[in-house]
Amino acid sequence: MAADFSFPSVGIQSMTMRLRSATAMSSSPFTFDQQVYEHPGVRWEAEIKLPPLKRSDAKAVEAFLAGLRGVSKTFSLGNPLHTTTATGSISAVTANSTSATGSFSNVDPGDYFQLGDHLYIVTAVTSGTAITIMPPARQTISTSTALDFTLPKGIWRLASNEIDWNIDQASFYGFTFACVEAL
Repeated sequence: MAADFSFPSVGIQSMTMRLRSATAMSSSPFTFDQQVYEHPGVRWEAEIKLPPLKRSDAKAVEAFLAGLRGVSKTFSLGNPLHTTTATGSISAVTANSTSATGSFSNVDPGDYFQLGDHLYIVTAVTSGTAITIMPPARQTISTSTALDFTLPKGIWRLASNEIDWNIDQASFYGFTFACVEAL
């Protein structure tokens, strides 16, 4: 899936990243014993706040947000601070798996990478040939496929059909919006 739009080059003031898992837990009211069930659903979510913008830069953001038409269209986005010198390629991963084999160099837990149109985080490195990732793989890879650790991006959509922004007395525009991984 290719993104419909690219995120405007205006910078990001702050960003809250979230990995939401569809995991359920029940607890006995008598013994407090717990049962946990991991449903397969996992997705990225984010809240993004842009820096205060003058009208000349704000026009591009207004057009971008309006063009998304709420949750209808998608855009590419990554956290501008998630970049590393790590390199690697996956030689095998099965869709919905959290384990990947391949060849990895300088990869650490917490590193982000892009595979296809999706953003992933490394949760464990078990050797130079195996990593654990989240969210689970979105696709099956059976041949050597390079991972992009340099400013990795994913495909997102707005979390709501409503878009808004504020304008202050000094004519600065403020934009804050929530988005979810496009699956």
